[in-house]
This record gives sequence, C-alpha cells and structure tokens, in this order.
Amino acid sequence: MADKRTFIAIPLPDAIKEHLKRVQTLLEPVSEGIKWTDPELLHITLKFLGDTPDWLLDDVRAEFRRIVAHVEPFQLQLNELGQFPKEGDPRILWAGLQRSPSKVYRLSDELNTGFIAMGFDDTGKRFLPHITLGRIKHKIHEEFLPLYYDIKLEPEIFQVNRIIWYESCYRQGKLTYLQLEEFNLKSQ
Repeated sequence: MADKRTFIAIPLPDAIKEHLKRVQTLLEPVSEGIKWTDPELLHITLKFLGDTPDWLLDDVRAEFRRIVAHVEPFQLQLNELGQFPKEGDPRILWAGLQRSPSKVYRLSDELNTGFIAMGFDDTGKRFLPHITLGRIKHKIHEEFLPLYYDIKLEPEIFQVNRIIWYESCYRQGKLTYLQLEEFNLKSQ
C-alpha cells in the first residue's frame, strides 16, 4: 500500500471558518494568481508528518495519543493577517493568532520531538501558529497586498477542545482531509 501524507492539527470551529471565508470573499475581486484554501479545510497545523508508511500507522497513533493525553482545553484568538516569507514576494497568506498560549508551542515542540525520535523529519522551521488562507501561484494584482493588509480581523476567541491526526489526499480530483484519529482534550 502507498504511504499516507499526514499531519496533526487543531480543527477550527465553523464560526471561525465562516469569518475567514468572508475575508477570502472580500479579496476575491483582486485575487488573480491566488489559490484560496477551501474554508472547510482551514486548520492550525501543529506537526506535519508527511509521508507516513502504513506499517507505522499504529505506532504514530500511539505516540499521538501519548503526547496529547495531558493537554487540557485552551483558547486561541484571531489577530492579524500575514504572509510567508515576511519580506519580499509572498507565497503563503495566513491568519495569525494573538498571544498564543505557551501550551500551543509546548504541544508543537512535544509532537516534533516525539515524531523526530520515530524517524520523521524536523522541518527546522520555527513554529508560528497560523491558518493558511491561500497560496500565491503567480503574479498577483498590484492592489492585492494593500487591500489584504487593510483588513482588520475580528479578534474572535475560540475554544480548542480537540486535536486531530489527518490524512491529506485527493478524492475525485479535490483535496480533502480524512480524519485518522481525534483526541478530545479533557480538563485534568
């Protein structure tokens, strides 16, 4: 069987997805060259695992459960729009989070450490919690970035109650995320 392309992420509540969809819609008239993320697929990646062999799935599941078992529910808040790279021509457009609790960074670090020990790659990138809104595929409209940065996100707060291990795949030519495992966070 083929490897699965997997990642671990925080799913977003529908209200947050709708809010970010409105941002995408507002920018639509000047968004030539941008591939927007389907609002149903919006999430916050904690650890990208990449190609995951079928024979390793049970071990990944066990490690995922072990790491997130101690995590209690927490809150996050939308903050700002940004881009990667920060300087020069952007390739990724994102929504950021205000004062992300240290729990998010600690959880990402623990996932990274645990899965590196299992042989998964370390991206070497500093973790910055964000929601990818779109990817710039070719030259964008000159009015796009000024309009993008004029948008002020509503500082919506949302509760994180679960962490999901996803498989990223194409079904009928469309990108989709299949849930491999869900872990509901519980107060200790």
